Amino acid sequence: MAKRKLKQFDEYQYGPRRLLRPGDRFRVKGGPIYTTDDGEKIPMYERGVFVFQKYYEQGAKRWIEAYRADKGGMAVLWMGRSMPSPHVPGLRRRPYRVTRKLRADRPSTQRRSRRRNSKAASPTPTRA
Repeated sequence: MAKRKLKQFDEYQYGPRRLLRPGDRFRVKGGPIYTTDDGEKIPMYERGVFVFQKYYEQGAKRWIEAYRADKGGMAVLWMGRSMPSPHVPGLRRRPYRVTRKLRADRPSTQRRSRRRNSKAASPTPTRA
């Protein structure tokens, strides 16, 4: 069987009108799960905010290369079909799903803290 050619894209469409481009910040859900010999399921997925870099396809294999927004480490997010891992017994590759793209001007954590501080802050008294 011949190897399929690796295709590399600068965009990833995750919805009918939703598109990720390099530098876009986004969140994901889903990801791989490891099943022990006892039947216990251990989640092995990534969490947090990621910065999109590239999208790859090679036949049925599909994945996103992204960097963590807070720590800067690289993450490879599987986007293909759910399948057992060919290298690690007990590991099931479940696809990640992009839940939402974050606005570039304001991270979600700063927005929340500003709201709390603005409600809690009382007006500064003035001296006569």
